[in-house]
Amino acid sequence: MIEAYFTDIKGLVEKYAATMLVLETQLQLDSRRGGQGYLTGQILFEDLSELHFKEYLNEDGETVEKLMYSYHYQTPSHQLIFRYDNARHRPPLSSLEHKHTELGEVVPSLVPTLEEVLLEVVKRWDHV
Repeated sequence: MIEAYFTDIKGLVEKYAATMLVLETQLQLDSRRGGQGYLTGQILFEDLSELHFKEYLNEDGETVEKLMYSYHYQTPSHQLIFRYDNARHRPPLSSLEHKHTELGEVVPSLVPTLEEVLLEVVKRWDHV
């Protein structure tokens, strides 16, 4: 199951890499014993903004669960635009799954897919 998930992620990254929106991609996929996996990657966009992402995965029956994730989108000067993650905070947040915004807010969020994050990045360009 992890391998099928990795195949989907690789296909998604390759799909975006084939567009004029993306200058460069990096993707590392690591299958681990016990039905676990780890992936990490970066996407450099045409405006020189960057998306850094990582997921630690576990096969749970017939699904792949994200135990840990982070999707960090930043400007060319490395300023945060947004980040989705499920890192614990002190003091604790009202939701483990959350989004950091460029305004410094931290808001509850559903766990996004990489595809949803990429669509959010592209949508931002339509509004700039």
